[in-house]
Amino acid sequence: MFHKALWMRNQKIGGPAVWAVYLSLFFFMPISFFGSAQNLQSQAEHFADEGMFLNFSFHGRELALFLSFIIVGLATLLIGQERTTHSTDLTFALPFKRKDIFLSKWMFGIVHITTSILLNLLLCMVIVKFTILSEMVDASFLLEFMILVIPFSIAIFTFCLFIGTIAGSMVSQFLLSVIFLWFPIGFFWLIGTFLTYHGVQINEVYDLHDPLHSFGDFMSAATLPIPVYEFSYFTNLDDSVSNSYTNMPNPFVFLSPLLYMIITFPLGIWLFTRSKNENNGRLLVFEKGKGFFSFGVVLCFALAFGMAGGGLFNSNNTPSLIGYYVSAGIGGILSYILLRKIIGLRLSR
Repeated sequence: MFHKALWMRNQKIGGPAVWAVYLSLFFFMPISFFGSAQNLQSQAEHFADEGMFLNFSFHGRELALFLSFIIVGLATLLIGQERTTHSTDLTFALPFKRKDIFLSKWMFGIVHITTSILLNLLLCMVIVKFTILSEMVDASFLLEFMILVIPFSIAIFTFCLFIGTIAGSMVSQFLLSVIFLWFPIGFFWLIGTFLTYHGVQINEVYDLHDPLHSFGDFMSAATLPIPVYEFSYFTNLDDSVSNSYTNMPNPFVFLSPLLYMIITFPLGIWLFTRSKNENNGRLLVFEKGKGFFSFGVVLCFALAFGMAGGGLFNSNNTPSLIGYYVSAGIGGILSYILLRKIIGLRLSR
């Protein structure tokens, strides 16, 4: 149910990140397209008498990285900022159900994310239509990119709101969101290194176009920013002959945002309606999850230190198993000590 008062409050809280979403997409897409068109026009005029070879490319990597951080920031402002400043007391005192409050935040973010993407893609199509790009670019690749980036952006935002229901502050929500967005592929590398040190070889090369090729493909597809990161389009114009290629992920990959939505959206609503304000400002809101969270952090740090130390203390270019376990032990102990100090720390203002 739409509540104007909640929408206005979300606009006040998340306004800076909303502007960042629109402006970042405007910079990475229409501005970039227009600059490329101007450059290609200049080349075409300069080499008109020598035969013309022009090329244009669009890559999702820069946009995927920057947009992911901006979306994380938007979700962090909508939930984490209120926890850090303890303004959730005011929000929960409003005459609205907590479910409606969460849904208003989700709807607010989805509307602005989707609108910004569609608006900037429309501007890109206009630029393609009325510039030299019309002679060499098949604008349908922008539709393909839209079909890819919108569901993944919505899934990223939904996931980050879910993280906000268990994180107790802006800092913890932002850091945990970034970490867990990249966790699947990162954890795969850690486990892969562990198995390699123990004589088990696995295929760590992944290919989004052959998603059943290895477990690495599954983990890369489960890492939400990667499919957008891997998208690319290339075209060239050689003596009035245009050749183009689009690097579009396999349709199997689209199951990833769907599964994230199915799991984290209802779970986010359920946790948000049960969160307790007394833990606002801390690393985590729920006391019951601290043991599992601490175990996971210590395990990941141990694996990461082991991966680094095993390669550092190698012998004759052979990774050292002893070095791996010594480094893993050091990493686990240090992370446990550090975590004990910060898990009860209250960050507020």
